[in-house]
Amino acid sequence: MRTQRIVVLAGLFSSLLPVTVLRAAQAEASQLPFSCAVFSASTTAADLRARFGAANVKTALVRGGEGDYGEGTVLFDGDPTAKLEIEWRDGARQRDPDRVSVRGKQTRWHSPAGISLGTPLRAIERLNGRPFRLVGFGSDVQGMVMSWSGGKLEAQDTNDCRVRVRLGPDWDNMDAKLHALVSQLEWALEFSSGHPAMQGLNPTANELLLQYHRTPADTRMEPMRH
Repeated sequence: MRTQRIVVLAGLFSSLLPVTVLRAAQAEASQLPFSCAVFSASTTAADLRARFGAANVKTALVRGGEGDYGEGTVLFDGDPTAKLEIEWRDGARQRDPDRVSVRGKQTRWHSPAGISLGTPLRAIERLNGRPFRLVGFGSDVQGMVMSWSGGKLEAQDTNDCRVRVRLGPDWDNMDAKLHALVSQLEWALEFSSGHPAMQGLNPTANELLLQYHRTPADTRMEPMRH
């Protein structure tokens, strides 16, 4: 009887909670950790199968840093909100990641600081505690954060792995005003997130990326500066 009472009381309590609180709790429970701790420089496909389940880890073509495709590993391939791609340094043995990425407009993956796809620039700036630097728009590396400028988000990194974020405007819904802002932020130049045009545009995260420290010959992207 006591157990039944507890169950009934728990049900009554949950029914009294605001819908927004319940939805927030459910959203938090469904989040996946995109971090250097989960995907370390020594991670293997076997580690991922043990953590996420063998059915959720498959060998498939993944897009590399230069836009080319090669064999890698995909997590949750059947779930657009959880799909993640890994390009291996040692592809034959599927170990030592070279690149881990999530792209799109929405995902359940979140960085340790809470950044996810769709997180706007101003929110990221608040999490960092200060302006950061990112590349302008119109080049192959457009929107990539190059430095957190000594901000709080540097704490997401480890000695051999860094959390990278790429941002971009909503290209499908650009009006004349937004085009005018983009024109002030063009090409592979670095801008402060505090630039008036960047603040007005307020681009959102469209890629989360883990980059690993390698020798210069192995590095596929410009090293991130602090």
